Amino acid sequence: MRKERRYLKMNLKQWLEMDMTFKYFEIKFIIIITLLLTLLLINIWPRFRNDALEFGWYGYLILIAIISIIWIIWKKYWSRKENI
Repeated sequence: MRKERRYLKMNLKQWLEMDMTFKYFEIKFIIIITLLLTLLLINIWPRFRNDALEFGWYGYLILIAIISIIWIIWKKYWSRKENI
């Protein structure tokens, strides 16, 4: 109840500047919704389908590998920085 009252007293600027934290399941839901929206656009919008399928399947595997490596390096760097 106290949290609800605190949020009601905030103005829009304070609410937007507030630090937002996501729980594990919220992040997973955002990822799932994004993937489903992408599949919907591929099915109903021919131009989007042509743009999405412009690369071969190996192009997407290369992008996934690059982004995964960057994410792993980033995660290791920040975990070391928090321990110092």
